[in-house]
Amino acid sequence: MKRLLLYTLTTVFLLSAFSLEADAQYATERFSFDSDISDIRESIVPDFRYTYDDWLQYGPAALMVGLKTAGYESRSSWGRMLVSDAFSIGAMALTVNGLKYTVQRLRPDGSRRNSFPSGHTATAFMTATMLHKEYGWRSPWFSIGGFTVAAITGVSRLLNNKHWMTDIAAGAAIGIGSVHLGYFLTDKIFGERGLAESFIEPSFHYDPAQKHYVAELIFGQRFVIGAEGQKQMDAIPVRGGLAGLSTDIPLIPGIGLTGRVSASSMTYASGSTSPMYSTLAGGYWNFHFARILEFQTHLMAGCSWMNGSSGIDLAAGVGLSLITDSNFKIKAFADFESLDFGHNYPWTNTIVVGWSSAWFW
Repeated sequence: MKRLLLYTLTTVFLLSAFSLEADAQYATERFSFDSDISDIRESIVPDFRYTYDDWLQYGPAALMVGLKTAGYESRSSWGRMLVSDAFSIGAMALTVNGLKYTVQRLRPDGSRRNSFPSGHTATAFMTATMLHKEYGWRSPWFSIGGFTVAAITGVSRLLNNKHWMTDIAAGAAIGIGSVHLGYFLTDKIFGERGLAESFIEPSFHYDPAQKHYVAELIFGQRFVIGAEGQKQMDAIPVRGGLAGLSTDIPLIPGIGLTGRVSASSMTYASGSTSPMYSTLAGGYWNFHFARILEFQTHLMAGCSWMNGSSGIDLAAGVGLSLITDSNFKIKAFADFESLDFGHNYPWTNTIVVGWSSAWFW
C-alpha cells in the first residue's frame, strides 16, 4: 500500500512539473509530447464535440451500485462500502481541485486555466477502481470492463479538446490512488467488520508459464531520422505523435503473434501536419523476471497511408512492462519504424518512444 501511494504521488508530481514545462514550451515552440498527441486529434477529428463523457465517467459506479442493489454480493457491506467511497471521493476531489488551481494550466481549446489534471478522468478511474475493489475478486471482467470505460472517458477528453495527454495520465493516477487510500483507511477502521463471508483478498499472481492474451492502449512520440536539408524542405516530416491499439495472441507461453492499428500526426518544419494511419502484424517474445517485470521484443510489418499514398511499414522494437495487478500492466517501449510511400516520398526512418496500459487474461 505504501509503495502504491509513493508511485502515485511521484507520478503526479512528475506530471505536474512536466505539464508546466510543456505549457511554456507549447506557447513558444509548440513541440512537445502533449502537442504531438493533440495534433493527431487536430488532423483527424478537429470537429469532435460530444458530451457523453460527462456521464460515462460514472458508469463503473452505476454498475457497482446496481449489482449491489440487485443483491449480488460484493466485498463490503453497504456501510463499509460507503465509508470507503467517501474517503476515496474526498481524496480525489481535494487532489484534483488543489492541482487545478495551483498549476493553472491552459486547456488545449483555450477556454480556461484548469486543465491539469483531468477531473473527468480522475472520476472515471476512481469509479473503475471502486468496481475493481468490490467485484474484481468475483471476476476479472468486472475490472477489465470498468477500466475500459475509464480509458474511453480519458480518450474522449482528448478528442473533445478539453485536456492534454499528461492531464489524462495524472487524472488516472489520482483516481486509482485515491481509492486505494480510501479502502486502506477504511480497512484500518473497520478491521474484519462488514466484509463478505465469502470474500477472499485477491493475491498478486502472474504465471509466465501460462499463455496470456493482451490488449493495449498505446501512446507515443515519433522522431524522424534524416538529413536536416530534407526536413527544412518538407520532403520528410520532423516529428509526430502516435495513438493506437495493440494486441498479443500467444502461441506458446511467452511467444506469439502481435498486431497494432494506429493513427499518427506527421509534423513538418513549416508547421503543417498530415495524418497517417498504420496497420502492423508480426511476432513477439517475452522474458519475465524479478516477479513484476517483463521484457519484450517484437518485429512487425504492414502498411501505412498518408496524403492519399500507401506504402510499406516495418517496425522492430523492445518494451519493458511493470505488472501492477493480476490483470494489468504498464509498458514503456521504443520502436525503430521505417516507412516507404513510393516515389512521392523518400524512405523515412523514425524512432517511436512511448508507453501503454494493458489488460491481460
